[in-house]
Amino acid sequence: MADYIITLDDDQDVSIGTPDYNIGVNYEIPSKSVQYQNLILDSIASQFDGTKTTFELTVDGDPYTPVNAQGLIISINDVVLSPGVDYNVSGSQIIFTTPPAAGSEFFGVALRTVADLTRTINFVLDNGSNDITTGVKGSLGLDVSGRIESWTLVSEYEGSIVIDIKKDKYDTYPDSLTSIVGSEYPKLSTQKKNRDESLSTWTTDIVAGDILDFSVVSCTGIQKCSLFLRLIL
Repeated sequence: MADYIITLDDDQDVSIGTPDYNIGVNYEIPSKSVQYQNLILDSIASQFDGTKTTFELTVDGDPYTPVNAQGLIISINDVVLSPGVDYNVSGSQIIFTTPPAAGSEFFGVALRTVADLTRTINFVLDNGSNDITTGVKGSLGLDVSGRIESWTLVSEYEGSIVIDIKKDKYDTYPDSLTSIVGSEYPKLSTQKKNRDESLSTWTTDIVAGDILDFSVVSCTGIQKCSLFLRLIL
């Protein structure tokens, strides 16, 4: 398994309360990925009317959520479409750039593999012997697309901290930074560790080129902590 770590250090005198931050990306790439039975998407051809562009994806009648557009092979009238150009996905929906004409034929395959390609984004906050202060603590640009599936926050000592994560595209950064955490802020509440694997209120989709900003909303009794975001591609 290969590791790829990026670290950003600001080595200042922590004795006067100036923070030392580290940002890292740890790429965990399976040694091989063996493909097994792909999924055949249910036909949506009967819904084509030349106007509608958004359709629900299902497999055997059950909603299907692809990881990204590249995880699908979509054909209209025996022409294979280009993911991200001719169509995109949002949750369990496929959105066509051009509405398919009435009477068009549809065929779709969802690609599946034994091993999930995953990434872990590591963000470390270290303020020496002083409690971590509030405010923006750093930014991280991403070069992969995927979905955040969980966060884990750990500290050596028990305390409380609340962290916000905002996202923006490179072209509009930082004017359009928007929080992605919903009501589920990564936080410790008189704890040494905490984790959330549901992320029911998060905006979890990440697109290559996005920039994440990390900021501390509040902190008591925490001088150093590490936040791990788990991505699935």
